[in-house]
Formats: sequence, structure tokens, C-alpha cells
Amino acid sequence: MKYTSGSVKKGRRTYYYIKNTETGQIEPQCTKYLKHKVMQNRAANTVIRIAGILPFYMDFLADRDLTLSSVAAMKFADQSEHFYEFLMYVKSGAHTGSYKEVKNNTANSYLQAVFGLYSFLHRNGELPYLSVLDDRNFSYVTPVGTAVSSSFLTYDGYLKKNEHTARIATKEDIQKILSACTCNRDKLLIMIMEETGLRIGEALGIEYTEDIDFEKKRIFVRYRDANANRAFAKNAEERFMKISDATFSLINVYLSENAELFEKTDYLFIVLHGATRGKPLTANTFYSTLENIGKKCGVKVTNHMLRHYFADERRKANWPIVEISKALGHKNIATTENYLHVTPREIEDAQDIYLKNNTSGVNVSDFL
Repeated sequence: MKYTSGSVKKGRRTYYYIKNTETGQIEPQCTKYLKHKVMQNRAANTVIRIAGILPFYMDFLADRDLTLSSVAAMKFADQSEHFYEFLMYVKSGAHTGSYKEVKNNTANSYLQAVFGLYSFLHRNGELPYLSVLDDRNFSYVTPVGTAVSSSFLTYDGYLKKNEHTARIATKEDIQKILSACTCNRDKLLIMIMEETGLRIGEALGIEYTEDIDFEKKRIFVRYRDANANRAFAKNAEERFMKISDATFSLINVYLSENAELFEKTDYLFIVLHGATRGKPLTANTFYSTLENIGKKCGVKVTNHMLRHYFADERRKANWPIVEISKALGHKNIATTENYLHVTPREIEDAQDIYLKNNTSGVNVSDFL
């Protein structure tokens, strides 16, 4: 590869760069974009993923004697052909040299990262707007009656999304999972995640001294970049979620039964046994715990499944998609749509109810 990525730590932040391996020079435009993502407090994994993708695109450009500027200056048809070719380049596995075909969703995510780079450079005044991207607008009314409008960039040439094949959790599954927990800590963590839709990093970063409103029974998500267990909220925006009386009661029981350990830490979720007893719980340890719980109850358990369960239950409770999106902490409403599982039967039933409720005033005899 002509281009590669790297990182450097400055203070508490880690910055990422793209470098030309032949000249040893830092690629300035990609590196500025990556710095921008870090300054936006985007999740470390998100920035690392983008830093891993951009060298493949820069190699793709170099092999065709193109630059970011020359692509941005192309006419619509040429741009469309260029980005479709890149999609097929990634889809075929040519970008890694393995030629092992990847999923459509993976190829699309590569192009989305590239479009993010171009959009940043446009907003920074360095490149013209890509003609293949469209501004789409959507509007909605909040529960208090305020009209809100928003916009997002879209591209019509993405490959068809792979169908989501993961099994959807049911209420019975959640009960089996909770029954298989061997301690209140694990039961509490699962209850909080399925009730609030928190990401694992957000849940493990909860500090019981600051992030729990014991009066109103709420849990806050706060961005911190120096958690001891390297658990981070994905975005810097603060939000909060109500919890049930049962979960609130379990918090108090859990804190009480481990009172000695909590005298030395602010974190809600901690290691209860062994050499690291009292230390903040890490994601890897929790993943292992979920695997063991799954083997015990016969349900494959993942933290992502709990977020999907949260989203699907709120959809069934008729929450507007915008509210589900905010609760999940999504930046893009399209991401929320991928979390929701609507079956053809549900669509048919909804249409049947709509037709019954909205066509009663039509007299068939008028058409005869």
C-alpha cells in the first residue's frame, strides 16, 4: 500500500493520521479530517475505522492518477462512475488484495467514510460540493407541538443493503437471560441496557455518584475521555433515560451489598471478585459474561441485541422514530431505521387498520 494510517497520543487524546509511505509525508487533507472527528468527540472505534478505510481510497486514487480535488471537479456522470467503481473495488476484496468478496453493507460503509471526507473538505472551503450527493430534508413535530426540520446527505448509488438475519429477542428471551445471571451486577447491567438502549461503553461509564438521579429515577449519559476502563460514550451529547422502579430498587440493593467496594470508586459497574476486585468493569469482561450467560440459558446474548430489543419494543409502543433515535443516541435517523424490525405481516396489519379507519366514507356504489 502506498498509504497507511497511524496514531499519536497528545495529552489525553489520541490523534490519527494518513501517511504516504513512499515520501514519508503526512497526507494533510485526510489527517485534518481525522483530527476533526477526534475534536467532535466521536467514538475512538469510529475514528479508528475511518482511519483504516481512507488509505484504501487514497491508494485507489493514486492507482488512477487522481486526486481528491480532481474527483470533486468531475462532472456528475464521471463522479458517479468513479464512486461506483470504488464500491465494486471494495466489494470484490481488491482493496486488501485478498479478492474475498465482502458484504454490500461493508462496501457501503467504506464509501460513506469517503463521502464524510469530501463533505468535511467542502465545508472547510477546500473542495467544491460533490454533485453525486443530494441534500434530503425531513420534518417532524415534537410531542410539545414544535415543528423541527433537519437534513442529511444521501447517495443513490449504494449497493442494496444485506438483510438483517440476527434473531430478534423477545420478552421471554430477556427473562431467560436475567434468570441465568449469577449476581445482581450482571442482572442490573442487562436491565439498564434493555430499558434504556445504552451502548455498552455508555453503561460501563456510569458513575453512581454523578450520573444517577436518585430522586427522579433517571440515568444520565455523560461524555468522558479518561475512564479507567476505557468505556466511552460514543458522542459528546448528554442525554438521560428514566428507569423502572424494579431497576431502581436493584441499584440500591446492589450498592448496599457491595458498599465496602463502592467506598473506593465512583463507577457503578465494577469487578466483584479476584485480583482486580473493585476496579471498573471492562467491556471484554462483560462480553465474556454475556457468553457464559448465553450458554446457560440457551440464548445467544450480545449487547447489540439489547439495543435492538429496546428499539423494537419502543416501536411496538408507537414511539415516533425520531424519539427512538434520540434515545439510542444516533446521529443519523437512517441508523435507527436499521435497528427496527418490521415484518411484512405487521405492514399488512397496519395497512388493514388504516384502510378500515380512513375509507369508511367511500360509497362503493358511486363507482358502479
